[in-house]
Amino acid sequence: MAVSWGWQAFKSNQNRVASAEFNKAVELYQNVKYPEALAAFEKVETYRWSRYAGLAHLYRANIYLATSDLEKALTAAQRALAATSPGTLYRQLALMALGSAEERKNQCKTAIEHFAEAQQIAGALQGQAVLGRARCAEQLGDKAMMIAAYKDYLKDNPGSPLALKLAELEASSGASLGAKK
Repeated sequence: MAVSWGWQAFKSNQNRVASAEFNKAVELYQNVKYPEALAAFEKVETYRWSRYAGLAHLYRANIYLATSDLEKALTAAQRALAATSPGTLYRQLALMALGSAEERKNQCKTAIEHFAEAQQIAGALQGQAVLGRARCAEQLGDKAMMIAAYKDYLKDNPGSPLALKLAELEASSGASLGAKK
């Protein structure tokens, strides 16, 4: 009983201290003071039993993406992903950061997998996940996957100008199929 109470007190203290550090780090991030924000988020990560440690990994991934340090972005995004629960918005955010880093490193096959998983989570970034799949399919030269991704996107965004791109892709695919016959 005392051990359980002690553990809960320890975790509560970790969350309290990490929260204050996290708020400082977010302020630095919002002011685009990336080197200072990275150091501050690293400090938050030392409170590994707090709920803020996983979020710190996610912010670090986004800073590394913004500064084009893609290797570190991959590592931070993988850590953020490991700290999330399935089906959560935080997982979707981590998957998007990971997919974005992979896309920028021309690792589109794995990026497509992460974008597809992010798309399956009900959240604000479903459309962005679909577009990530489409961009990577384009990099891979996979017109069928591009068409499928744009169709998925247009289900939820019927007035999008991407309908024109889809029509062009379908027309060129039909023309290339007709030429192969």
